[in-house]
Amino acid sequence: MAQICDRLGEGQVVNIDLDPERSDKSHNHQFAFVRTAWMNLPEYHLGTTYAVSTTTLRKYALIQTGHCKTSMIAVGNNDRAERVAAFIDDLARDKHEFAVTSVSGSVVSCHTPLSQSKAAMGGEVFQRSKQDILEYLADMIGVTADELAKMGKKGET
Repeated sequence: MAQICDRLGEGQVVNIDLDPERSDKSHNHQFAFVRTAWMNLPEYHLGTTYAVSTTTLRKYALIQTGHCKTSMIAVGNNDRAERVAAFIDDLARDKHEFAVTSVSGSVVSCHTPLSQSKAAMGGEVFQRSKQDILEYLADMIGVTADELAKMGKKGET
């Protein structure tokens, strides 16, 4: 710190961005590798709610890697939990376009993906979420993260 003060001089004002915005190139690369993963999903994923589109796959990967909001509610008994889960899942999907809702006994859990919009997610958090879903999707289609990243950059399928 003293070296910085000596170099800049007394009273000089400097702006420091501790969480720089992500580049459009990085943002676009993520969407490219998600599309590549989606196009290469093994057959047993077809027909699942997360394999409907590249958007649902990306949101599912965000949830599976912990980049989500989780809400839980205990409702007293298993039958009520099933009914409440269906209601909550419907509401969550209307708001977030994708959700993973489950029931364990009388407890309903609903996971919704965090928004990756530039306004909602800073550069550092975006890069972490991007890397996490890259690794998750690579594993899902049976390649390494580096291979999927390269396929995304080249636009290969």
